[in-house]
Amino acid sequence: MPNLDGLYEGDNGDLAIVLRVDANGSAVISGDVFRRQPDGRNAYIASLRTAPGSPVTTGAGQWPVAWQSVPGTRTTGSLAIGEGAEGALPVVLRLDEPLGGLPFRTDLAATLTRKGDALRLLGLEIEVEQGVTPPNPVTFQGENVDFGGCLAAAGFAVGAVGTTSSIPAGLASSWDDSMLYSVLSDIMLIKGDASLRAVTWELHLLLLSRAAEPRLLGVMFDAEGLLQRQGAAVFAGAIPNKANRDRKLVQTIVHELGHALNLAHRFERAVGRADSTSFMNYDWKYRGGGQEEAYWEGFDFTFDADELEFLRHGPQLQVVPGGAAFHSVRYWADGTGGHVSSVPEIASDAFRLTLTAPAGGPLFRFGQPVFLTVTLENRGTAEVEVEREFLDPKAGVLEILVRRRTGTRAETETEAVPFTPIAQRCLADLQEGEALALAPGASISNNLNLTFGSGGFTFAEPGDYDVIPVLGIYGRTPLGDVVQWVVQGEPLRIRVAHPQSLAEEGDATVLRRPDVGAWFALGGAAALEGARDALAEVRERRQAKEGLLDPVVAAIVRAEGIAANRTSVRLGDKGFTRYEGDPEVAAQLLGSLDERALRAFDPHTARQTTLLADRLKALS
Repeated sequence: MPNLDGLYEGDNGDLAIVLRVDANGSAVISGDVFRRQPDGRNAYIASLRTAPGSPVTTGAGQWPVAWQSVPGTRTTGSLAIGEGAEGALPVVLRLDEPLGGLPFRTDLAATLTRKGDALRLLGLEIEVEQGVTPPNPVTFQGENVDFGGCLAAAGFAVGAVGTTSSIPAGLASSWDDSMLYSVLSDIMLIKGDASLRAVTWELHLLLLSRAAEPRLLGVMFDAEGLLQRQGAAVFAGAIPNKANRDRKLVQTIVHELGHALNLAHRFERAVGRADSTSFMNYDWKYRGGGQEEAYWEGFDFTFDADELEFLRHGPQLQVVPGGAAFHSVRYWADGTGGHVSSVPEIASDAFRLTLTAPAGGPLFRFGQPVFLTVTLENRGTAEVEVEREFLDPKAGVLEILVRRRTGTRAETETEAVPFTPIAQRCLADLQEGEALALAPGASISNNLNLTFGSGGFTFAEPGDYDVIPVLGIYGRTPLGDVVQWVVQGEPLRIRVAHPQSLAEEGDATVLRRPDVGAWFALGGAAALEGARDALAEVRERRQAKEGLLDPVVAAIVRAEGIAANRTSVRLGDKGFTRYEGDPEVAAQLLGSLDERALRAFDPHTARQTTLLADRLKALS
């Protein structure tokens, strides 16, 4: 029997069917079903895959399948493949129960045509900053390997989309999240073929020099309704120019594109695979740290089995850029990819993890951005070294779980929803002197802006919420075994008030817009002018009534001040343009927030806001 592996497409007049046959890879067949539209487009209905425990063999046959539709509804059914002419695949699909309006308990037959060896097609547009050298192919097992080849091995045929252009050198001395977000948005709107809100197999990558954060290797954005796993950046300047520079840069690029395809870090507590040599692990976190050479010795330019199966056969909306929110799919725990968590978790009392509400208390006005302070205290008897980024949720180590309380009974902790920031940051190894020495009894703090994440607004409804911090820290037992010490803080109860007037109800239509949420999350962004202008109207109206004591007004003014100080880069019809910030305006805005206005913020945010205002005032 010939090898049938590959991508097949066809229709039966009403339905369009895509099938991925992967008998010699993951031993899975998967597919997607669409309804044909009058305008020629296909509207997604559902995805299917052969059921776990039913491995596929090459050739004709019949297998049980699992069906999944939007928003995650499921049923069972079957898939039969017959013998056809070369390049043709007769298939019969069947559903046991209704799903997405598809016929059930009846055969859906079609003959599909083979489109190629790759299981999925991915368009990629890359913008390179002048002076940045893309990676050369790396020799591995006698063959040249580049990032396109790595994605091809994972099942993707990668093609160029848009028109690649060069980003002028010196346009930004360093790139921050706000600047990156705006440039990626401009590229997609001006140069890309797809809308920012589109669900399409296209990705946009910036290859840049350096980020504003020295250790930052890469960033991927996922903002609901805006830049949804469609854009990422890699900072080549953060990689030392050594013999293995190309290898590390290839690994980093594939790592960031993996995030855009909804893959998580392997070292995260929920995944528990610090021993992985996948693209999605860090070499410097391998087996608890200090094992970089061992990581690269085992690195074979691929993903783990559960990652490969997800990339090739996950339901379309879970994988495709613009689909399901980042980190909303636990593919590593669904039992379909052979994943086994290998690092045991041990509760640790060596640290205390706490959350602190604003000075004004844990009651938040409807639409008020939610800021909290997170603090990590060394409760042991010896000094310990910690990463500054331990308390940054964007770095993938600190988890923030949010549990809504309903009625008289709190939901169980297993129903808590992880908060996922709209930016995912990937870091290089600590250099000498970059770790923080935490003496016994000493602590470090950071602020948390939990207003808006990749899944939308965290506190979209009035009511009571428990916010729970969890930190996973890798270490070794006295016998040398790798473990993950888990520090969980006590829940902090906050309450979001109901709107108190029709005016507040009206403001909610602005404050609950995705672009406004992203604007607050980024501290302003030049590409979000609509959000800036709409918030300015809300601020003026509310400020006339309560002044800066209105916590919503205070939050808008603070973000306006931060945005005013920032240099921005935009892409227009005539190319890239740099716009300087205005420290004097920023100092005036931030300086207007006195002690009473700053009660709307947690202690860390309030203190840092005052320090920034004083520093800008001294410069202006």
